Amino acid sequence: MNSRDITVYLDERWCATLEAHTGLTMESLMIGQMDTLINGLPKDQREQLAQEIHQEEQKRAQEAEASRRFSITRITENGESRYCLLERGENMFQIGQRLRRYLRGELDDPSQFYGDAALIPQEEMERYTAELLRGSPRVVGIYDIDLDAGEVFSLDCDKGWQGYQIKDVSTAVYFATKRESDDWIAKRSRFNQRLAEKEMPHDVRPISIRADEALPTELICFEEEVSQVDHLLNFYIPLYFNPDQVFGLNVETEANDDYLNLYANYDMEQGRVCDTLEVYLVRGGGAELDCEYRLSPEEQEAIRVKMDSYCMEQKGITLEVAREQYLAEEQSPAPQESPQQTGPTFQM
Repeated sequence: MNSRDITVYLDERWCATLEAHTGLTMESLMIGQMDTLINGLPKDQREQLAQEIHQEEQKRAQEAEASRRFSITRITENGESRYCLLERGENMFQIGQRLRRYLRGELDDPSQFYGDAALIPQEEMERYTAELLRGSPRVVGIYDIDLDAGEVFSLDCDKGWQGYQIKDVSTAVYFATKRESDDWIAKRSRFNQRLAEKEMPHDVRPISIRADEALPTELICFEEEVSQVDHLLNFYIPLYFNPDQVFGLNVETEANDDYLNLYANYDMEQGRVCDTLEVYLVRGGGAELDCEYRLSPEEQEAIRVKMDSYCMEQKGITLEVAREQYLAEEQSPAPQESPQQTGPTFQM
């Protein structure tokens, strides 16, 4: 902000007397006088100048926000999860160094693994995760550290979650840093090379994402056949709304060939809509990421009503009848003459 420092010299006795008389500090009194003078300007001139100043402040704030670099980490310890934002951002090598200190007992308080990070709600981590997937340079990395299970995961934009045993990460740090004469780039390169050999077998973990706008349940509908996968009824949801506004991605653009497949599930064992939507992000290059969107109880109920109507429309039975059929078949002994049968099927 372009501003001027205006200094006024006044005998301290005047200052003390004015403050005692008004109950205000001299700073407050001077600001009040300046506000009075500004309000005395012609209205059009005052409003134009105020708008210019506001626009400049907004631009500076946007530039400052765009230049931020940070990383997001979920840390699970003693069965509880915390979501942390570290302003300077950390890569996997730096995460590994923290983990090694943790394992070696070099942290004064292991529960303060990220003592210098800001705690954020889960929803905010999900928004930043979507931002990473759409290629924002602001998010240096997304990590999931489970100190109870001894595992750490790092999110790759095309491969999804990549998991490692914490002890393997610590060992990779040891070999990367044993030659102190090496520069940081060489150490990080050696760390990445050794860690790549220790990646756990690929186990699809959904990536939780969301944007600022809520799911428009009034636009939710279903197409195609309802399929049964084990105890779940699977409903395909066509995208008659803008998915980027809900999931925070970047598929409604000509800049890439990405697209989404969206599904909702009904759990026949529990008798309720599952608490997440399945969001499959298919990259133009062929990579596919398994994502999910957490549903609120209100969204679950709105979707349940539409599922019930769709079942009646397609097959003439309700969700409850479909569930009763499933539970009845599940409890009955499997027929001996059909060894190939793997379980009850949806009879709509």
